[in-house]
Amino acid sequence: MTLPVVEGWNPLGGQPARSDDEIFELLTAAVFQARFRPAVVRARWPAIRHAFADFALATVAAWPDDRLDDLLAAEGMIRNPKKIRATLRNARDLQARSRQFGTAAAYLQSFGGDGEAMVRDVDTWAHYIGAPSIRWFVRALAGGDVQ
Repeated sequence: MTLPVVEGWNPLGGQPARSDDEIFELLTAAVFQARFRPAVVRARWPAIRHAFADFALATVAAWPDDRLDDLLAAEGMIRNPKKIRATLRNARDLQARSRQFGTAAAYLQSFGGDGEAMVRDVDTWAHYIGAPSIRWFVRALAGGDVQ
């Protein structure tokens, strides 16, 4: 049985994620592309990247939720408060896993290549994203879905 996965655009240009920041960027791309056309997200990605401090995980994870209004007002931002709030919370949750395992990559590698186990686990903590988008994220981690 083929499990549902969304289509998306990979902001890393098809390269595997090599750092916590790149993993965070892919997770954020999955959140912003959920229920949006990837072309819209791709066109606005430079502004989104700038607003989220180039996806510096440690930086964004330290931001409080009350930063939401500033992010909503950022030039070029997709003004969806749920996606922005989810990105702030996902940064904190991914950072917690990075600290627990040493790096976010080590956390992801702890699933031993079992992509569906990774999807199920990420689905327990990632905000405003469902299993089909998480499957896209898992595929993009290895460099898939360039578009």
